Amino acid sequence: MNASTPENMTPDSSTDEGTEKMTVVEETMRAQRDLWKEISTRVAAIDLRDLPHEGPKRIIFFGLGSSYIAAKLCQLTLKRDRTRMRTPVIVCPSTHVGVDALPQKGDWVFAFTHRASGGPTIQALELAERLGAFTIQVSAIGVAQHAAAHYLLPTVPLERVEPHTAAVTGSICAVTTLLLGEKCTEEWEALTSLPTPSLDLCRRRAGKGPTLLVGEWEGEWLAREGALKLMEMARLPVRAFGSEEFFHGPKYSSNEKDSIWHISLPKDPRNDDIQASHQIGVFGSSPLAWMPALLELQWMALATALNLGVDPDLNLRPSV
Repeated sequence: MNASTPENMTPDSSTDEGTEKMTVVEETMRAQRDLWKEISTRVAAIDLRDLPHEGPKRIIFFGLGSSYIAAKLCQLTLKRDRTRMRTPVIVCPSTHVGVDALPQKGDWVFAFTHRASGGPTIQALELAERLGAFTIQVSAIGVAQHAAAHYLLPTVPLERVEPHTAAVTGSICAVTTLLLGEKCTEEWEALTSLPTPSLDLCRRRAGKGPTLLVGEWEGEWLAREGALKLMEMARLPVRAFGSEEFFHGPKYSSNEKDSIWHISLPKDPRNDDIQASHQIGVFGSSPLAWMPALLELQWMALATALNLGVDPDLNLRPSV
C-alpha cells in the first residue's frame, strides 16, 4: 500500500544573504514549512482501512543516525500528549531490534529509513515482519516499498545532500500525524507559520560553534541531533549529553574555555548548574513544543559552517 505523493514541491528561495548563492542545505531547510503542510494534510486523509482495525498493542520505532533521533522525538511527542491511549512506545537503534525490542504479533513497527538502501534497518524490518508485527516503512517520496513492509508512509522528496534536515522533520510530521490525528495536524499547521530565522543573526550568535551540547528529555535528543548536524555541516567534533549524564562524568573533561549550548526545558533540574554560552529554550506543553528548538539548531549548525568557511554541501548528490 502506498499513500499519495505531492507534485511540484518547490522551496522558498528567498534569503537574507543578498545575492550570495544559497546552499542546497539552506534551500532544503527553507522548504520544510511547505513540506509539513503537505505531509500532515496527506497523512490525515489516509484510509484507515489500510491499517489494522484493532490498533497497536505496542508501537516500536527504530532507525540509525538522524532516523533514530527522529524516532526518539516521535516517542517523546506521543508521551507529551496526555489524551492518547497509553500504548507502550519502544524506541531502539535498528541494530538492537531483536535484542532490546522483540517485535511480536499485534505490534506496529515503524522503520525510519530515508533511502531504504539496505543495512540494519531493512534487516530489522524483515525480522519484524517474520515475527508477525504490522510493519510500516517511513521513507522518502519515490522510494520503493520493501517486500517486508506492510505499509509505506512517504515523507519528503529525497534529500540531495547530507545532512538530512527535512527528512528528519518530515518523518516526525508523518508519524505523529498518523498516530495522533487531527490535533496533531492542527499543530503542524500552526508550525508552518513560524518565521524563517535570520541567517545573519544566527551567524552572530553561533560564532565558531559549541564544544558541547546538553539537554534533558526532549532536550537531550535535540542536543544529539544538533551535534550531528554540526559534525555533518561544519565538520566540528561536538559532544552531546543528557544534562544529568553530563554531571556524572563528562563535566570533568570540560573547562571554562568550552562553549556549551544548552537546550533547556523548564523541568530540567540542572538548568541553574549549566553555564551555557547559548541557551535554546523549549516552551509550552503541547506535543510539538520542542520543534522551534530543533529548527534553531539546524540554522545554528548552518551558521557555524559558514562562519568556519566550511561548505555544508560537501556531500551533495548529483541532480537526477
